[in-house]
Amino acid sequence: MANTKDKANDHQEEKKVELIDKITPSEAAIDENESSKEIKIDKSTLKEILPEYQSDKSDNSNKQVDDISEMNLTELVKQFKKRIKAEDLFSNGKVINNIIHVFEIKFKLEIQKNKEIFVNEGGNEIDFFFKPTYKDEFDRALVEYKKNKRTYFQEREQMQKLNLDRKLEIIECLKDLINIDENINTIYKKFKNLQESWHKTGAVPRAQSNNIWQTYKHHTEIFYDFLHLNRELRDLDFKHNYEEKIKIIKQAESLSEIPDVLRASRDLNTLHRLWKNDLGPVAKEHSEELWARFQSASQIIHSRRQDFDKEYDKILEENLNKKNSILEKMEEIKNNPPENHNNWRITIAQFNKMRNEFQSIGQVTKNHSKVCWTRFREISREINRQKNQFYKTQKAEQKKNIDLKKSLINEVKEILEYDDWRSYSNRMKNIQKDWRAIGFVPRRLSNNLWEEFRSQCNTYFDRIKSGFKKINKKEVKANKEKEEFIKRIEGLQIPPELEPFKEFFEYQWRKYNLLGNLTGNSNLNSIEAFNEVFFSMVDQSKMEENIKSDAKNHIRFTTTQNDENKISRKIQKIKKLIEQLNSEARQLENNLDYFSNTSSNSHLFDDVTNQLEKLKSEIEKHQEELIGFRKLKRDIEANKAFVEEELMKNDDDEEKTDS
Repeated sequence: MANTKDKANDHQEEKKVELIDKITPSEAAIDENESSKEIKIDKSTLKEILPEYQSDKSDNSNKQVDDISEMNLTELVKQFKKRIKAEDLFSNGKVINNIIHVFEIKFKLEIQKNKEIFVNEGGNEIDFFFKPTYKDEFDRALVEYKKNKRTYFQEREQMQKLNLDRKLEIIECLKDLINIDENINTIYKKFKNLQESWHKTGAVPRAQSNNIWQTYKHHTEIFYDFLHLNRELRDLDFKHNYEEKIKIIKQAESLSEIPDVLRASRDLNTLHRLWKNDLGPVAKEHSEELWARFQSASQIIHSRRQDFDKEYDKILEENLNKKNSILEKMEEIKNNPPENHNNWRITIAQFNKMRNEFQSIGQVTKNHSKVCWTRFREISREINRQKNQFYKTQKAEQKKNIDLKKSLINEVKEILEYDDWRSYSNRMKNIQKDWRAIGFVPRRLSNNLWEEFRSQCNTYFDRIKSGFKKINKKEVKANKEKEEFIKRIEGLQIPPELEPFKEFFEYQWRKYNLLGNLTGNSNLNSIEAFNEVFFSMVDQSKMEENIKSDAKNHIRFTTTQNDENKISRKIQKIKKLIEQLNSEARQLENNLDYFSNTSSNSHLFDDVTNQLEKLKSEIEKHQEELIGFRKLKRDIEANKAFVEEELMKNDDDEEKTDS
């Protein structure tokens, strides 16, 4: 009778084993899959390609992937070295594999970025080499990790063989129990100790796993048959197993309330392993009922998982359609590349937006994933090639334009050296026309070239207006001595108080004037250079701000020699310059509006921002200078009015005296 009951119960246990084997992949298979992953993309959404993210959608796993994906390459190396030196090295194998995946992806992108910079700067792609120190660090750590991992699996294999031997010994002990002539309670305690030893003994090689389990189960059931003389102990064990299986069933039934179907599936697998490995049989009258109830609860989770997989296939299909739509738009850009800088700038912004949108879309169906990514990379590579070729051509054209402008500047300089320079007025006008006809030059060079060209042209036309005569030898000597004097005073320390500073400045001004006289623009330029040196010393001094302003006004007042007309011309010149700089600043601000959020990290965006900041700083400087000259003009006018008033008083006094 006991035999029949046990066999019926065993049939249910065998069905249970088959089900669990289907649900749960082996540990060895998981390790093999993880170790065979390869990086086959240049750049993609990190979460999409990480195996843990694809197979495990829990919040904690997602957060862990997010944390790793946010790290830079140096941080990844540091985290990798920390992980491989941890005591629980292989219990966190997934995290380590994620770090390796993320590092390889980001490093490929870093190589591509540096290669593009190298090629764009004129380098030959064949000569490109890039291996930073953190890559060497990573490679050494990776070799260490692989060595440790190999050692780990070798040791695990040896341990599994030892576990197999231990379990075979336990089975032999089970066989011997039925032949021992001892008290049944003592025998049963030995049996429970052997059971406990069995469960504490670790995994065995996969090839022998099922056979040894079946053998163990067979001899366990033989032992239970042996215990039919003591039904009380058998029933006690059945009762324990019954109570534990009821707990498992209740947990399985509660899984239907968990909204995360993937988490519910994982928890169900755990419950099946407990049912199979940790618990023995129950009384025959409960066996079918319990298994049916457990199967029913499991089926609910299986159905939910199937529905999820069906819906997931639809999502993958939708993602594929979205990606194909973006690829078609990218194809349009590839087939119709822009023809000028402004259009390229707009197109690059659109292209980057498409790339980001493409990479933000989730996974696609597995059979289309590789094709989709290959097409994306090829289109991106071709658009980047077209862009690089355009700007390479642009650079050649810009170099030609720079050479043309420099040639015109040199021609103006030569004309200024001619004795018959006045006869070149028509040529000077044509030179200005030729300048305007020259094409685009980068702003960082264009501004400098324009300032030099404008200065030379202004010198020429100022000569005509002022009746300039070529500078004589005395003026050449005086100009040189004044330049040397200005250089010498640059290193002097100025007094921090206003009155001592005035005395100091006037003393230096008198020494400057004793070096000789200059005329025309030479004189103006020399005085301006003299002033600029003192302005700079005032700015760098420990004077209070209000004293600095008064000191600068005194410099202007002294060097302009109370020439009201000269000050008025200077004010107009500064106002015109400020207006011009404001116009350039507005143009740069308009240019910034064309940059999208995604392109705000580009070098072009940084260049424009830096230029704008320099312009604003220059505008503030000239506005401060304008305020000083206006105050100086008011002081001169006030002084002039005071003098006139005093003269009128004197005239009145004389009239009274005469009368």
